[in-house]
Amino acid sequence: MKYFLTALQFLTVFPWPYNRKVTAEEIGRSSAFFPLVGFCLGLALLLFNRLLAPYLPSPLLSVALVSVLVLMTRAFHLDGLGDTFDGLGAKGSREDALAAMRDSRTGVFGLLAVLLVVIAKVRAIDFLGEGRAQALLVSPLLGRWAMVILAYRSKAARPGLGQIMAEHVRGKHLLPATLFTLAIVVILARPIGLWIALGISLFALLSRHYFHRRFGGLTGDMFGAVGELAETFALAIFASV
Repeated sequence: MKYFLTALQFLTVFPWPYNRKVTAEEIGRSSAFFPLVGFCLGLALLLFNRLLAPYLPSPLLSVALVSVLVLMTRAFHLDGLGDTFDGLGAKGSREDALAAMRDSRTGVFGLLAVLLVVIAKVRAIDFLGEGRAQALLVSPLLGRWAMVILAYRSKAARPGLGQIMAEHVRGKHLLPATLFTLAIVVILARPIGLWIALGISLFALLSRHYFHRRFGGLTGDMFGAVGELAETFALAIFASV
């Protein structure tokens, strides 16, 4: 239970039962519960969907659900997405790109990335039909699972959150995260859910390979970026089938 609460505090706005300082090792061990936290976020989205659906037209409901998700995660992952794309768009050396990520100011590439992801989520949710409940439950789970895959056997590009994840996420954390993810996917969204999960896992592995080649390792921002993109891809595929 302690590590689930650590994951909840680490990934969301909820400091429950209290906001305590956690160690790097605790964050690593809590990664086994990242998909469970994503599933809890999905449950919250499903609850808000049922509460608001009688009162809001579908386009506004989609905006409301994405806003709720952003608030529940305190826009932490979106911030990482913006910083990562600022680094990807930066000219110059690897050090210049990492410096662009550290800059507190959001550049054009980062702003466009955040804007496009938010729009894509809103439109995808708007187009979800009978499978909306499945998509709302599974997509946040897959986004957090992608972070665990990204961290496994990775290297850090610099000291910080990326280093914590790279050094402390092991197979014993990835295995239960994967088993839980696949179990939920099979129960709620098979067979399309399994194909989406396969695509998300490949995306996370390819992202790790690219970041290692481009930046020499991972930063904390990249975990947020991969999580956001994986979640968006999942919603978009659910909306397309």
